[in-house]
Amino acid sequence: MPIYRNLIWDFDGTLYNTYPQVAAAMVAALADLGHPIDSAEAYRLVKVTVFHAITVYAERFGLSSAELLAVFQAHHAKETHFPMMPGLRECLAETKRMGCRHYLFTHRDRKAIEQLADDGMVPFFEDAVTRESGFADKPSPEAIEHLIRVHGFRARDTLMIGDRDIDIQSGQAAGAAGVLFDPDGFYPGLKVDFSIRSLSDIPLLVCQA
Repeated sequence: MPIYRNLIWDFDGTLYNTYPQVAAAMVAALADLGHPIDSAEAYRLVKVTVFHAITVYAERFGLSSAELLAVFQAHHAKETHFPMMPGLRECLAETKRMGCRHYLFTHRDRKAIEQLADDGMVPFFEDAVTRESGFADKPSPEAIEHLIRVHGFRARDTLMIGDRDIDIQSGQAAGAAGVLFDPDGFYPGLKVDFSIRSLSDIPLLVCQA
């Protein structure tokens, strides 16, 4: 019987391996604007947030943040499909069979839900919070508190699962436990409740106190 029955998932870098394509769009945008950049650095910066990367590069090259964002978005919009993280479908199916309920909390727009629908993953999820929902960005707990209130579950029975510090911080601020999914060892020193390298660890994790 799971201890943690409510699993709130981040999208980028957690459910789907989007960051290589996001970083490539940033590289392409800056190339268009006459500023070649290192792809590995772009990956590290967009991993924090896209807006962090925009700010860093705009300041470095004397660009308008709005212009860089617009060019980036034009490139990123060309990407119509992202690969699922290995083991995702099996993880969701097994934890749902165990009695867990799944929710999405992402800064991405409703294209995240369209991606889930394209892959037949929507039936695993009870609800989703996207950019259009209008809640404060992570690390604010506002969206998680909304899900808790609307669906009537308890924070102490809940995991917030994500690949960045702001995912963990938003969960902890709402009273949930934070699970860092960090297959690349990006946040080795981050204070978390749980840390995993593979989604196959989740079914066992939900039973741990």
